[in-house]
Amino acid sequence: MVEFITGAAGCGKTTGMFAKIQKKCGAAEKLCIIVPEQFSQDFDKKLYFYLGAENFNELFSLSFTGLARQLFQLYGDPDRKGEFADDMAKMILIYQAVNAAMSRPESLSSFRRQSQQSGFAEEIMTLIRDIKRSGISPEELVQRSRTLDKRLMDKTDDVAAIFLEYQRLMAEYGFKDELDNIREAAKIANLHEYFKGKTVFLDEFESFTADQYEMLRVMISSAENVCIALRTDDVNAGAYTLFETVNDTYRKIMNICREIGVETSVEKCEKCYRFKTPDLEYVSRRALVNQKNEADKAPKAENVRIFEARDMYDEAEFVCAVIKHLVYEDRSLMYKDIAIISNDIAVYSDVLKASFKRYDIPYFLSLEKDVAHTSVMVFFTSMLDILSSRRIRSEQIFRFLKSGLLDVTLTEVSLLENYCYKWDVDGDSWLEEFTAEDEQLELLENIRKKTVVPLIKLKKKLNGKNTAEKLCGLLYDHIVYCNAEKNTAKLMGQLIKQDKDYEAAELKRLWGCLMDILDSLCDTLGGREISFAEFSRIIRSMIGRIKYSVPPQTLDAVTAASARMARLDSPRVVFVMGANDGDFPNQISLHGLFSEAEKSKLSENGIELSTPLAELIASERLVVYKAVSAASDKLYITYPLSDLSGQAKYPAQIVDRIIAMFGDESIRMTSGSISTDYYAATLHSAFYHYMQERKSNDTAVASVKELLMGAPDYRRRLSYVMSRGYHTQSFSIDRDIMEKLQSFEPLKLSSSGLEEYNLCHFKYFCDKCLRLHLNEKVELDARIAGELTHRCFYGILGKYSKTEFVNLSCDAVKSEINTCAEEYRNEALAGDFGKDAKFDLIFNKLTERMSEVFMYTQQALMASDFVPHKFELDLRDSHSVILPFGDGRKLSFGGIVDRADVCDMDGDKYLRIIDYKSSRKDITAETLACGINMQMLLYLFASTDKGGIYEGYLPAGVLYSPVRISEVHLESHKVDSKNTGAVNSALRTSGLVLGDRDILEAMEKNVRGEFIPVKLDKNGVPDKNSACISAEGMTLLRNYTYGKLKSMAESLLAGDAEAVPLLMGNKLPCTYCEYMNICDNSELERQRTPDEIAVAEAQEILGKKYKGEEE
Repeated sequence: MVEFITGAAGCGKTTGMFAKIQKKCGAAEKLCIIVPEQFSQDFDKKLYFYLGAENFNELFSLSFTGLARQLFQLYGDPDRKGEFADDMAKMILIYQAVNAAMSRPESLSSFRRQSQQSGFAEEIMTLIRDIKRSGISPEELVQRSRTLDKRLMDKTDDVAAIFLEYQRLMAEYGFKDELDNIREAAKIANLHEYFKGKTVFLDEFESFTADQYEMLRVMISSAENVCIALRTDDVNAGAYTLFETVNDTYRKIMNICREIGVETSVEKCEKCYRFKTPDLEYVSRRALVNQKNEADKAPKAENVRIFEARDMYDEAEFVCAVIKHLVYEDRSLMYKDIAIISNDIAVYSDVLKASFKRYDIPYFLSLEKDVAHTSVMVFFTSMLDILSSRRIRSEQIFRFLKSGLLDVTLTEVSLLENYCYKWDVDGDSWLEEFTAEDEQLELLENIRKKTVVPLIKLKKKLNGKNTAEKLCGLLYDHIVYCNAEKNTAKLMGQLIKQDKDYEAAELKRLWGCLMDILDSLCDTLGGREISFAEFSRIIRSMIGRIKYSVPPQTLDAVTAASARMARLDSPRVVFVMGANDGDFPNQISLHGLFSEAEKSKLSENGIELSTPLAELIASERLVVYKAVSAASDKLYITYPLSDLSGQAKYPAQIVDRIIAMFGDESIRMTSGSISTDYYAATLHSAFYHYMQERKSNDTAVASVKELLMGAPDYRRRLSYVMSRGYHTQSFSIDRDIMEKLQSFEPLKLSSSGLEEYNLCHFKYFCDKCLRLHLNEKVELDARIAGELTHRCFYGILGKYSKTEFVNLSCDAVKSEINTCAEEYRNEALAGDFGKDAKFDLIFNKLTERMSEVFMYTQQALMASDFVPHKFELDLRDSHSVILPFGDGRKLSFGGIVDRADVCDMDGDKYLRIIDYKSSRKDITAETLACGINMQMLLYLFASTDKGGIYEGYLPAGVLYSPVRISEVHLESHKVDSKNTGAVNSALRTSGLVLGDRDILEAMEKNVRGEFIPVKLDKNGVPDKNSACISAEGMTLLRNYTYGKLKSMAESLLAGDAEAVPLLMGNKLPCTYCEYMNICDNSELERQRTPDEIAVAEAQEILGKKYKGEEE
């Protein structure tokens, strides 16, 4: 006898089955209860509470797999010998089977190229699993494919060839396949009449596989009674109805019954017990049924709500806020009574985690995770990457080091990463000793020797032919060498101390998985030769198939799970998230080695490779039905209007269907209809939503603010936010804090610091006070070009007298430049370390261009009576500018002067300062008023003042000599050195010099403006564009620049770090600023311009140009 218990969701099918089980508890040994493995725990729990402990202890439920194991324990498995192959062993054999088939020329005519691609083995493994469950052997597969067209027949033959080889390897290695268990167990049960006299109960099944049908046939033929519960309201419904999948199962079982001649009966459960209100039952019965809407007959939708969210974040906030309100309002409702289900819960996982934390909601996220990103597997797979790649990549090395399982701290890894970034270490650079200068060079080289060098040695051993056993041994030896196992144990100990026992256990399990992989490879392949590339591919596939999930961490928690896999324990409240078109139900995405059309043709020939498309579609509809039928008290359906990337999404068809069923549009809420204070379920969530809506004048927002101001911690946070709002932040640093960040005893200022502060106070504060810097990278930029120029000028002009230098030939100059450049490259750029051919090419072009600069310098010195006297003159300590400021404090300003030239005239000594710049610098009233471009003037005055290194000398001026060689690129271009006009226009100096005719002529004969920024007109006086100043003006300028220096020091001491950049000449210092993202002025709403009064004062000083004007 076969009894069917049928009914829609919540109609008491399982309860009715429990009643039948209870009646037969007296003969428990004659009962057999079968449920799907994933539902066994919940089923047993419900059965326990129904029967009581005494009766329940006499029973046990089994899955089909568990039943097979029990039969093997009772009667043995005489037709099969050996151990069962686990997933790891199967993956190894699949790879072996593919390679064996590949070795035969006549095999794999269709899949030959595809077989070498990543993922092919996994696809074949899935395909073979489905074929075996269908009960088709490789020989039958070939035989049934003979009537197919040639292309499809070839593809089927390729699969059969791999399948046949897989079966051969299983037998050769002495493995049994669990996929054959149910079929073999059915034979044993039939042979030994296991089910004779028994009553069999089956629940929670919607369909069965071919091997399960074989077991069912044995049950039906020999059992006294078989009771099957099926979720369907009409077993005779036609095709394309809601319960089509279940009805098809019913028909197949009925066919078996008719073939055997067994009587059947159908007990239909009509009354609904699950739903406490008629509106929930109405949704369950009609939402997915093709019936006309009858809103006038519908119950009032009091417990069904639909929410339209702006995005997924808004959706999660609403769900969590509702949960919190429900728990507060209903004391009997616990978190475990609430479920959140979605067809793609993985997409919502991070969004939900953040919202759960804000609302202080305990949760269990039922989600399988990939192990590939865990520390153990990252360590191992990154090691495989290094050993498999032809060229070592820095990213692979750092991924390996950052796994946390090596004897290298994260601080050391960071230092190494900075070093490699700076010197562009990659590829073969890892094979060489680190030689580039660094404070931690010894430490970094030891890390390289300790990690990279052993890997290189191991890589050489792995090349060529090796047995699997040897490869496993070599890899394990290296794991031991790295102390990875000890470090894993140490990490586990740290986790246990932090009361993270689960994480520690998970880490232990992952380490065990890694060892199992190596053991499985060693045991299965043993002495077989295999290339390391193939060996590595097998390992990656094995790792890819390992999944893990985090169990519930508390008994009372909201469950968030996939709608398809959810195992819900009678939830009172259900939230269905992501009810969007194409997602609910899921749009079927077909992929695999065979197209859907090919699968249909195969099915017509008796080859079922996978579930048919129509059945998949019906199954997805059933998932939706179960989701909307799960709640007993309340149902919330939510959907976002955009996904995480901002792409537009639309509501699912079921949303409009439910609204039309009730004829009540008010059951749909939108984001705009929810008041801000509704989200104030916790202080954290209240603060989160207040920050989003704080500019609103809504009374609800005001009430949330009042709530937050009543909590001391949030009052402090709000006060800080409000002080930052609307750009009212003063950026004023407390004086005591500033004195801790910056030493004022004395305050040491540099030329770059002075200019940086005057361009933007905040930039100086970040750079010089907080010392926030981007990692340095050695590349041929303006800085390197400038340093190279300085080195060459220092090395050549410092070596020769003026007369010797101007008499050097062009070839001699080039030779000297090459010598200095090579010294600079070796000392400052670490020679060839980390350099490629492109670097060499550009560096050589820079060096070639340098000769033009020196030719120009030769001409300038020939036309001048000034003589180079000192180079790289250091004014930072003993000869710096010392000025008083503030309340008895002192500042010290100094730097390095590129070149100091002197000249004796009529018993007076004069000094001029030369600075080499990669761009043009001008001294104007605007620059002086803003404290810009006056560093060289300060050096000049510091050197000639009392106590200065050139005390007694008169200041003759400063010259900026532009050395524009940083613009050299890979393009071929050359300035003809004979074209002196072109050279002079590019290298002409700027600056400010003493407006005395004798001094001007001492700087440049005839004063034609070729080498100094002064040109005499026909009257013998400087023209209007000349940059010169009288002696009186020079004295005033000294006092003016010193005043600017003191003003800056006082402003800094006062804590002025305002993020207001200087706009001068339509240029802002923000274009390449490192701190633009943290200055609260990224939109450049606040700027400052030169002060008109200060500009006028500077203009008056600069207006005193020429000695004759004073007379």
